[in-house]
Amino acid sequence: HANMLPFQHNLKNQCHHATLGMATLQPTHSLHKGIATAYHCLAERNFEGNKRHPSPIHKTFNEFKINSTETIQSVRHLSELTTDVETHIAETKERAYKEDEMAREELRAYSDGSMIDGGVGGAAVLMKGKEKIRERRFYLGSADKYTVYEGEVVGMILAVKLL
Repeated sequence: HANMLPFQHNLKNQCHHATLGMATLQPTHSLHKGIATAYHCLAERNFEGNKRHPSPIHKTFNEFKINSTETIQSVRHLSELTTDVETHIAETKERAYKEDEMAREELRAYSDGSMIDGGVGGAAVLMKGKEKIRERRFYLGSADKYTVYEGEVVGMILAVKLL
């Protein structure tokens, strides 16, 4: 088993990804105005019985029913809110080893995201004392498409899933 989607599904996923990318362009992007015009044109008129034909952009927006994007305000946490989870980032690798040796917690989860050889990914490991219980890794893809920050977030998600 090649662990691959059928061609039609893969093509539809790629088109959906591209359409979402177009729909979420920043207003400062050079293509934003043209994409917004195409989107609003599609919303205003139905192309049936019209002398003009819809462009591929019109067709993809119509196919996936992409709506205007919504800006979601970030959640602010109350300063008096406390949790049992402690997060810490050591200043150096040597300091991290030393702090790991001195740690008294029974369970510890470590996560990281990085870019190596042009690829971005994340990893996490769950430790119980000195023993590695579980670990997870996930390769996001090329550094052309993903950032190290996204790899860091993937590492944190993997760490939470290990718990």
